Amino acid sequence: MAELKDQNLKHYIENYVNLRNVTLCYLFDKKADRVLLAMKKRGFGAGKLNGVGGKVEKAESIEDALLRETREEINVNLKKFEKVAVINFYFKNNPIEKDFNQKAHVFIAYEWEGEPAESEEMAPQWVNTKGLPFENMWSDDIYWLPNILSGKKLIASFLFDNENNIVDMDIKEVKSF
Repeated sequence: MAELKDQNLKHYIENYVNLRNVTLCYLFDKKADRVLLAMKKRGFGAGKLNGVGGKVEKAESIEDALLRETREEINVNLKKFEKVAVINFYFKNNPIEKDFNQKAHVFIAYEWEGEPAESEEMAPQWVNTKGLPFENMWSDDIYWLPNILSGKKLIASFLFDNENNIVDMDIKEVKSF
């Protein structure tokens, strides 16, 4: 597919129908009102705090990828988790070979085994949900992360420019997945 330039979100949604599936998980300690964020140490998104997760491998289910990525990135085995959002991310002038455009299947984990530990890829840290460090996160997080932590379920799409600034977005609340 040819590069799309200077188009709005609707144009990307209509033309990029096969997005790469990825997982994103937030460990949520409701009792202590804290969420686990992790500093990405390398690759796409390096230097930003985010949930843990990654690419869904060929012949792997979304849930299997979620479990594998969480083990690999923070050495935790998920026991109880819930899908809370599907977020499509589009990047203007995205080189096709880079495949940055993606559909993130977002989960909140409520029970797990093991203590989150640093890996080669991620450095986890607990953060109070009332003081999320949005200045160190992706710019879209402020629009949806507080909503899912408060129990809402969302379908969203974000379009970023070449400097990773949001140029268009669409967020809808849904009842369930």
